[in-house]
Amino acid sequence: MEFIRPEDYLPRKSHISDLKKYGIGLIGCGSIANTAHLPAYRKYGLHIAACCDVNEEAARATAEKFNIPRWTTNVSELLEMDEVTVIDLAIHPKPRLDVLKHISKAPRPVLCQKPLALDLEHAQLLCNEANNLGIPLGINQQARWAPAHMALKTVIDQDLIGEIYSIHHNMRSFQDQAGWWWTNMKNFNIVDHGVHYVDLCRYFNPYPQEWSRVHCTTAQLNQQNAIDPLIYSANVEFGTKGGRNPFMASLHFNNIAKASRSHSNTWWVDGTEGSLWCTQDTLYMAINKHKNVVHEIKLKGTWFPDAFAGSMLAFITALDQGKRPPVTAEDNLQTIAMTTGMVISSQEGCVVERTDLLKGSDRL
Repeated sequence: MEFIRPEDYLPRKSHISDLKKYGIGLIGCGSIANTAHLPAYRKYGLHIAACCDVNEEAARATAEKFNIPRWTTNVSELLEMDEVTVIDLAIHPKPRLDVLKHISKAPRPVLCQKPLALDLEHAQLLCNEANNLGIPLGINQQARWAPAHMALKTVIDQDLIGEIYSIHHNMRSFQDQAGWWWTNMKNFNIVDHGVHYVDLCRYFNPYPQEWSRVHCTTAQLNQQNAIDPLIYSANVEFGTKGGRNPFMASLHFNNIAKASRSHSNTWWVDGTEGSLWCTQDTLYMAINKHKNVVHEIKLKGTWFPDAFAGSMLAFITALDQGKRPPVTAEDNLQTIAMTTGMVISSQEGCVVERTDLLKGSDRL
């Protein structure tokens, strides 16, 4: 029985009328651009028109490594290049507002590296400014396009396991290496790395209602290098208050597990007619009417680099069809509201309501 094929979950460019007219101007030539964005674009034949970084050596080295025809240290100069029609904004959140204001002088659609910001207030500011400046802004929550996640979402949408009532995620990894930037970032495990899985929790939700409340606990080891906890557990509710909701999610992330053989990234989705679960290379399905049978589907592709190509191709496809970006800034605000709520919950030992975080906002 065939539930899914590689063409259902791997990046596609067949829907784009003329890929060459979408020349990508990369702003930010750091590690993620060199190890993920650019290898993905090269693999899938996207047109990289130019790159830009305030560090001259970084811009030059990146251009040379990926045969990018033009490079600069000046955003205004990048925007003067007619061949640059789409901006890949791969810089940290703090300088994004200034860069968006530069871009507004010669507006281009912008795909911004995830998350839009590290806290809800800054994210709301960037979202509002992009709208005021007339900049089409998409957010590169590229984990949605990782082959395993796309495959899981595709099968969820086939409605094969009945009414879904539970989503559970368990991540085991290690990022407590001394001297790296993330060990010095406040709440890194939730607001930066963990935002992938928070966003996926929302993405896999098959129902129209948003998350409604979250309770989060964290743990910090005495001898760890990171300044904040690297372990979190979050329970997420999607219904009315009272513990009788038809749908819930639970997320657990241990990012300080040293035994590499124990590392994993697994999702479980349970419905009234069966269950789905997936690792990063295999999708499993058990359907109630197929007793004692587990359907096992080996998946092609990998998160790095395929997801980064998938995100950009989906963004360009939306532009080509005159549609909004697949992940809008407004959509990403709901993810950042959850990470913000998780931080507050873990620090204050309380349940946080989404409506309290977004009170007075038109995005409830």
